[in-house]
Parts: sequence; structure tokens; C-alpha cells
Amino acid sequence: MNFRFKALQAAREPDELDAPTLLARPRGWIAVLSVLIVTVGAGVWAFAGTLPRTVTATGVLTHPGGVSVVQSLYAGQVRHVWAAPGGLVRAGQPVADLVDTLGRSRQVTSPYAGAVVNVSVSGGQVIEIGGEVLTVERTDAPDDRLLAMLFVPADVAVGITRGQPVDLAVSSAPPAAFGVLKGRVTSVGAYPLSTAALAALLGGQTAGISGSVRLVVVDLVRDTTTPSGYGWSTRTGFPHPLQSQAKVSGTITLGSQSPIRFVLGR
Repeated sequence: MNFRFKALQAAREPDELDAPTLLARPRGWIAVLSVLIVTVGAGVWAFAGTLPRTVTATGVLTHPGGVSVVQSLYAGQVRHVWAAPGGLVRAGQPVADLVDTLGRSRQVTSPYAGAVVNVSVSGGQVIEIGGEVLTVERTDAPDDRLLAMLFVPADVAVGITRGQPVDLAVSSAPPAAFGVLKGRVTSVGAYPLSTAALAALLGGQTAGISGSVRLVVVDLVRDTTTPSGYGWSTRTGFPHPLQSQAKVSGTITLGSQSPIRFVLGR
């Protein structure tokens, strides 16, 4: 009579109750131990580790006075415009002349000193009282300097305070080539900007800014060793002087928090 080997092996097993049982191969124990180490490490990091808390917003490089519109005090037909984009004007300087509805010659003067950003009229054009003639970036503030104005969504601006560091990616100086511009928060608007206030700051150019925003003013960190005169994340930064009205994207560092608090939203 022939017996299969598996059947004979099964018949012997009840008599070998004292034989040690192998629960897992050595490789299996190594895998279990590795997973356990990773899990414990992740748990420790979740409570003891830190993640930076940041807020990102768009804005512009400008001067403290912002941008203002020069308007005509008269209705009539424009004859000449004596200003051009990129040019400079003084306070009280004539920038255009026109013939009013009674045939009299009238001059439009700029009440501000600064750089001309935009010219809104041309010779032969008819304008009304209060019609826009020029947009001027004002440089007549007592503490005139170059700074960044960021327009931060009101719902995330609560944690921003004076002195917090800011990294500014400048549109005219690609960060991949020159790094980011360094700055610090100097003021935070107490209330969201109204549509009129936002338009006044930007000379009516509010495209790309929507919703309720608060103004955050950022002073640039000075560095006399760089060509631009400002501090960058790279050694030399942008190799030319910075121009105002350049678009920027600012990342404000609010502090840090543990990963578990980040996940729980606290």
C-alpha cells in the first residue's frame, strides 16, 4: 500500500506538540520593525516638529504716496498735453491746456510731484469737468522711499503683525535667476479697503484684485553691497536699480506650528 508524503506528515503532527512554531520569517520581522520605527517617528514629528505658517498676497512696488489721478477743473477740448509716461512732473506744473465751452484757454496743472504712470487724454479730445488727464505716482511724501504694498485677503490677514519677515518675488526680476527680495511688515490696515480707497492707491488700476482686502505695507531691507541697494535671498540679487510699479507676490512668515495642529486647523 502506498501513502502520500503529505498524509504521513499530517499524521505525525499531533505527536510533535512540543516542537517550536515559526510565526514569521526573519525578513518579516525586519519589515514589521521598519514600519514600527517609521510610525513612531511620524508620531513624534507630528507633535514635536514644526511647519512654517505663511500668507501669500499680490501687490506692487511703489512709493508711500501711492498713485493719484490729475483731473481737469474745466470742460472743453484738449489742445496740448505736455506730459508723457515715464516723465516727471512738479507740483503746480502745467500738464495740458484746453479750450473751455466759452472759448477761453485753460491750463490743467498737477497738484502732485512724481512720475507720470499714464496719460489718459490726447489733443482734440473733449473732456468734462473732473475728467482724468494723468496718473501720477507721487514722490512728494516726507519719507519718500521704495516699498511694497500688498493686498491681503481680509480673512487671512488677522495674524499679520509689524516686523514679520516677507519674501517678495518681483515680476521684473525672476526669482529663479535673482532670488527673492527681502522685506519686513511695517503696517497692517485695521479695516478692509473700500473700492474707492483701493482705486485711489492704484490710480484706478485694480484689475486682478477682488474681494475684501487689507493693505499691508512692507519696507524693503537695505543692503549697500548689492547693485539694487536692497537685500535678496541670493548674494547679489537683481543687478539693476528697482523700478516702481513692478508687480510683486509676497510671502509673509507668521511663525510656525506643529504638524498635528496644522492638520486639525488650530
